[in-house]
Amino acid sequence: MTERAKALPGSRRRTAQWFGLLSMFFQIFHYKVEAGPFYALSKGWPIVTVPLTLYGMVKLRLPDSPVYLVLLAYALGFTPILSLIYFPTGLADALLSSIKAWPLTYYFAVPAALVLLRPSERDVARGAISFGIATFAVMWILWVTVPAARFQPTVAGANMFSWDDGRGMYIRMPMMLAELMLFWLGERLVRERKLWQLALLVGAIVSMVIIYKARLPTGVTVIVLMMIMVFRMPANWLWGLGAISMLPVIIVALIYGPGVPELLGRIFDESLFIRLRSVVIAWDWITSDPSKLLFGSGSISSFSELTLADFFGNSDFWLTDIGWLGVLMEYGLIGTGMIVFIHARSLKTALAVRNGSAFRAALGDYVVFEILCSAIYSVMYAPGGVVTVAALAWWLRMRDEAGFTQDQTGWRPTRTTAPLQTPAWARGRIPL
Repeated sequence: MTERAKALPGSRRRTAQWFGLLSMFFQIFHYKVEAGPFYALSKGWPIVTVPLTLYGMVKLRLPDSPVYLVLLAYALGFTPILSLIYFPTGLADALLSSIKAWPLTYYFAVPAALVLLRPSERDVARGAISFGIATFAVMWILWVTVPAARFQPTVAGANMFSWDDGRGMYIRMPMMLAELMLFWLGERLVRERKLWQLALLVGAIVSMVIIYKARLPTGVTVIVLMMIMVFRMPANWLWGLGAISMLPVIIVALIYGPGVPELLGRIFDESLFIRLRSVVIAWDWITSDPSKLLFGSGSISSFSELTLADFFGNSDFWLTDIGWLGVLMEYGLIGTGMIVFIHARSLKTALAVRNGSAFRAALGDYVVFEILCSAIYSVMYAPGGVVTVAALAWWLRMRDEAGFTQDQTGWRPTRTTAPLQTPAWARGRIPL
């Protein structure tokens, strides 16, 4: 039996490990009550991984760790105090409002898990890609098996099986690792140019349009995939591609003319106007006091009897639906500045380890995806994915510096016994 065959069972076990671990670190089940025990485990995962977090803080010299520590202290300690000051909420509710910031600790826990479990790069990549593929498989299984009666009108807190007038039935599938898989597939397509890769990519996008029906993430996914392909094209092709991409806009303008606003209204339906009303409320609140702008004003837990929607008298008010303005309202300029910094650094570190690998390139693409989606969705709604990418990028850089290949386990050279030295007399330096 070859060494590769002997190593295969261990590799499968490590792939299965990271199949499960990455689903937790990317917060796949974090807001899906339908997932049952996985939902509870995801909520408690920052507590379960406290030993890993402490190991990462104390034992590993992670870049940017001072900023993460200050941000954690700010988001978990100072921001709840602001909630007590500005909103009629109790201490327990104020602390619960900080739960969404707990996954920032994954920046320390993920490297610790990587160092202690010693997977290969291929093990981690296979775990992530396998979960992404499984996401689409499960999405289709649910689509054809779940009865229509389970699909309920959209409500706050979000049913996984939802329905509204504009979209009909749709499934709010957690797509974090599915997005990473799509970008990996796109990176492979521009490198290998295989027909099956294009077919799978088109099939995945069609699946999102038919079942997932989240307009912004689907649109941003297409944009990122186009960016992947454009950046690999010769420079003289880009002008032609830009001109071609303008044709649909010109055609729509010529056909609909004055009816364009009405068309946009049908496309975005009531959700656009709901968000605009929330933006006005948040902006008026922030600008009413300079201290709110500088430090933020905290938030109220969605588990509280009195929610922000109740406080502001608008049942559709959600901080997570107004992008960076929601972040600014909760954490102020100081906290928002640190959150912007960790996203910029995550992107920079991910791009620095691309190294021709489709999976590595997809890590950077994923951060770009999250940043583009942050125009509408709050980056603090589920920060686990971005900080996990930053941690993976650190680990990959350590492996590169140590000269590891994709199939080798570990993250740095193991200590070896120093080679035996030939005695000086044997080398002729001491006369006999």
